[in-house]
Amino acid sequence: MLRESVPYVATYGLRPVQRFFPDMLWRMDARDGDNVAYLTFDDGPNATVTRELIDVLDRHEAHATFFLVGSNAADRPDLVRDLVAANHTVGNHTFTHPDAWTVTADTLRAELDRTTETIQQITGERVRVMRPPYGHPTSVMRRWCDAHRQRMVMWDVMPGDYLRTATERSIHDFVLQTIRPGSIIVLHDNPICESITPAALDSMLSVLRHDGWRFPAL
Repeated sequence: MLRESVPYVATYGLRPVQRFFPDMLWRMDARDGDNVAYLTFDDGPNATVTRELIDVLDRHEAHATFFLVGSNAADRPDLVRDLVAANHTVGNHTFTHPDAWTVTADTLRAELDRTTETIQQITGERVRVMRPPYGHPTSVMRRWCDAHRQRMVMWDVMPGDYLRTATERSIHDFVLQTIRPGSIIVLHDNPICESITPAALDSMLSVLRHDGWRFPAL
């Protein structure tokens, strides 16, 4: 029961505090009735899931932002280039996915620096966005982002596709219930989610695109 409440807490529980952290991007500006939202994926690129996600997004004429773990990007540069070629945005998710609340400031800065360098060498483009692993920002990370001109991106909708209790239907239903204009939706691109997330993405985009929603990359 506790795990099943995580998406609600991580979505509705954080919305009241978003305005206190204006340097962190929680939701894009949008007018009511302007049906545009933003899909994001953490932890890739993954040898199987990333390709499936690219194909689903292409079928629905949607784009997304992929927050890449630097070591995964270094291992699969072809997938990173494929994401960019498909007009998706790639961002910084540290090099080894540490919890920023448990590592030293020097370790955290090195993780962010190394991932930036890795992605930029692969793509030839500047990294503009970053998301903290586990959604755990720190003051060190916020200062680093400001100095390196990378916007820290959080989320407005967290359906919890990484939970053991998650199903294709639960992800689909939660997103449709909580999405609002400007929402940033966080999903995952890793082996834990490979049997759920691509299928859930396909089903929810079928509905949302039919209803006139658009999904540009950040």
